[in-house]
Amino acid sequence: MRISLPQPQLLRHLQMVEHAVNDRSTLPILSNVLVQVEGNEVVLTATDLDVGIQCRFPLGQAAAPGAVALPARKLTTIIRELPEEVVQLEAKKNHTATVNCGRSNFRIPGLPPEDFPVLPVAESGAWCAISQGTLKALLDRTMYAMSLEETRFILNGTLCIAEKDTLKLVATDGRRLAIASGALVKAAPEPFQVVVPAKAVKELSRLLDRAEPGEVELAPLKDNQFMFKFGGATLMTRLIDGQFPQYDKVVPPATKQAFSCRRELLANAVRRASLMTTATSQAVVFELSENLLVVSKESPEVGSAREEIQVSYGGEAMTVAFNPEFWLDVLKVLDGDEVKIEVGGADRPAVIREPEFTYIVLPMRIS
Repeated sequence: MRISLPQPQLLRHLQMVEHAVNDRSTLPILSNVLVQVEGNEVVLTATDLDVGIQCRFPLGQAAAPGAVALPARKLTTIIRELPEEVVQLEAKKNHTATVNCGRSNFRIPGLPPEDFPVLPVAESGAWCAISQGTLKALLDRTMYAMSLEETRFILNGTLCIAEKDTLKLVATDGRRLAIASGALVKAAPEPFQVVVPAKAVKELSRLLDRAEPGEVELAPLKDNQFMFKFGGATLMTRLIDGQFPQYDKVVPPATKQAFSCRRELLANAVRRASLMTTATSQAVVFELSENLLVVSKESPEVGSAREEIQVSYGGEAMTVAFNPEFWLDVLKVLDGDEVKIEVGGADRPAVIREPEFTYIVLPMRIS
């Protein structure tokens, strides 16, 4: 196998797959990237057995078919340091590869390609599809709400629901809940509900940032696995077993007691108040009165902050405390200049309701 590729093109695709590499595995092959030539395409594949990423891209000129598994981090580091010229990568019969670019020459020992895990394949006709822009927006509006705690493993991911011509993503850490829906461009052949683990969700979002505009195909696989395919990239992941919480039962009914204000003003005020939080005292206080919101934080250890915001509000005066990060995360992914927040009271959740998006935040106790 011998291929010639521009350095930027090879580096870009290596960086797309290397996040799936597992350098700490007891299986040496998992720290490698599989480099293959199939027809007029180069195929790069990496996996940690939970998440697998594969990229296909065309060759500028014909090359002999072949494959080799090479250390992913080392190969990417070498390619990154090379000048933006044509890189020649050649695999020898002893699974060693040579990399030549300009006057630079490297030799890299590899492993047999047949040792590399075989990635699953989706059944014909199992795909549904959604535009990349829509899926990226759904991920942006939900993924920050996934739990980082290992005590409730089912929450360490995003619930993905396909019904007819709609895809819905749901994420929660038990203290906040984000629900976003978007239209499928190709309806699901069969409805499905799966929980995609956090690592796969984050890698999917990262890959979508790098991909050319188009459609993303989604398909459940055998053995509790799932696949996303778009452009020349494919992401495969094992799913999380278990019953996701009945999120729809915790969405409170709409209330007229709500305030609205400029999104940027609220985000800035919350961010500045959060400067006075500590590890043991995180709550930022919202004090609502007629057409006025005071965002404040007082901490004996570090001091205090107080900021007034003009809002549209005609309800009863109330004081509610929240984790500031829960507001900063959502305010930066909303689209409009104005935000409307329903507030039921000091012990009731606050809610943002927008077309095809719902966000719920539980208050914190004020000591």
